[in-house]
Amino acid sequence: MATTRGRLIQINQVVFDQADYFQSDGFTREVGLGAGDLTHEVFYRNILQPWPLVDGTLISDAAIKSGNLYWNEVPGSPGFYNVRWRPNALGYWRILTTWAGPPAQIMAQDYDVVDQPVASSSGLRSTFIKPGADC
Repeated sequence: MATTRGRLIQINQVVFDQADYFQSDGFTREVGLGAGDLTHEVFYRNILQPWPLVDGTLISDAAIKSGNLYWNEVPGSPGFYNVRWRPNALGYWRILTTWAGPPAQIMAQDYDVVDQPVASSSGLRSTFIKPGADC
């Protein structure tokens, strides 16, 4: 079973995602999967990146750094898995996490990483016209 989705995200922001893996009945969630139970690939502009999949259980969101893919089971929700990472470049990214099963399953996620929006000013603006200027 494969799941593929696409998302628009901003550069240098922590990305939160979830992965789902099910037992052979296709309904019951597989519980207790750790980073060592999966294989993964991280692609940037269709080039495989050497980002390791690491245990993110004790890693706070503020400590997420580029170059790692963080994996953990969601606390209090057995069978729900958290995937976090921080993109460090603009463009197309793709992350795949694979569990050998049975049955074998893959979660594939596409991301379009864009620049952070420029902060726009809000409120009133004053404009002064020089006396005697042609208007």
